[in-house]
Amino acid sequence: MTTTLRPARRFLHICYCCSDFDPVVAFFVEAFGMKNTMTTTVEPSSGAVLGFPGDVTSGAAFVYDARGPRVSPALEVQSWIDPKLVGEPPTDPTAVGIAAIGLAVPDLDATLATLDRLGCSLVGRQSIDDIGEWATVRDARGVMIDVVGGEAPGGHPSRLRHLRINVTDLAKSVPWFEALGFDLVDRQTITEGAFLGVEGPIDAEVVRLRLPDEPFEALLIEWRTPKTPGRHTALPNRAGLFRAALGVDDTVAGYEALKGAGVEFERPPMVVPLVGTPVPDLVICFLNDPDGVPFEFVQRPRSAFR
Repeated sequence: MTTTLRPARRFLHICYCCSDFDPVVAFFVEAFGMKNTMTTTVEPSSGAVLGFPGDVTSGAAFVYDARGPRVSPALEVQSWIDPKLVGEPPTDPTAVGIAAIGLAVPDLDATLATLDRLGCSLVGRQSIDDIGEWATVRDARGVMIDVVGGEAPGGHPSRLRHLRINVTDLAKSVPWFEALGFDLVDRQTITEGAFLGVEGPIDAEVVRLRLPDEPFEALLIEWRTPKTPGRHTALPNRAGLFRAALGVDDTVAGYEALKGAGVEFERPPMVVPLVGTPVPDLVICFLNDPDGVPFEFVQRPRSAFR
């Protein structure tokens, strides 16, 4: 896979699946000073892009950090109505797939006090070399959130920082992400995992990856001790964090180049309207990382961002 195949430029949004987006949006607004700037119309639409036969009924609110929608990636808080939301977020912090969304905040103690008041439970906390204070919490719905202190820039109340993903084999995952457009920033071994909710001696390797247009990162963790086999859920309406959208200049060109290089896609690109929003119809296609984590290419020009 050559570097000419690297179509992705930035994270656009991370999908948080729930039964009702209103309380989830209110939580992120109050806890992290985020902004709900765009909400789709809740009405039946084709489920083909997600692999559902017939129509589905759902709605989504796009919640950005204080930098705003032309700079920040978003949480796409999606409520499932038909089909209904199923399952629960993963309870094992080493389970393969998306494990947590990470935010940077200026004052970790103050943020943790707010999170406690809003029904979150502390998983663990630790001071980490080269990073600082890191705490992991579960929100009231069981979704894992990493909170890193002292990093939010420019006086902002928070910044979307990373997506933490557990993988089975970094030797397979890193080249896959690099083919999409990610650059390797750092690689470290960790031997203590209490701050992530893993007790006892551990052996894990962490890789930081970043796209060129925005500092939000993918953190890939290969757990060796404890070793956790498995695969990310394939159900788009499963509760918790499900997929990540990446901005590309040309969805069809990216699809054709990567498909020609052997990358597998779920289905060809499709046009998807975001009804009720000012965003024009989007050309989207889906592909899965080696552990089944779904990513989508969304055609968004660089001129849409600052």
